[in-house]
Amino acid sequence: MISNYTIITVPQWAIFAGITVMIYGWAEKKRIFGIIGSGILVLLGLYAAWIIFSGDLVPAGMLDAADPMGDGELFSPDELPVEGRLLPHYWGMVINGILALGAMAAELSRKKAAAALKIITVIFAILIFFLMMSVVKS
Repeated sequence: MISNYTIITVPQWAIFAGITVMIYGWAEKKRIFGIIGSGILVLLGLYAAWIIFSGDLVPAGMLDAADPMGDGELFSPDELPVEGRLLPHYWGMVINGILALGAMAAELSRKKAAAALKIITVIFAILIFFLMMSVVKS
């Protein structure tokens, strides 16, 4: 179990850094910065996959294997901790990492689809960022 600070701030800063570097590369017409920005988002996707598969988003003490489950509701959505509410957003970051990998590969091979993939990746990353903010603030 890692702290809420880590599961909330690392994705925020990575999204911010990746988008900023990609936009800087586009504005200054420097291809390497577009590749670095895409690489940051790919690394964020790998980080999100690692967090999901290592079980770090499972709230401590939420489920106990020794506790028999009754017929009633296990918990209501309002009782779900921040870690549980962030799981769909982490899956979104994994998908965004795959999109960023496609954008980076297209940029490396100088395909025209690179610009479109970068735009889709940036829009999706911004969407994930603001959805995460709405979860944290609620």
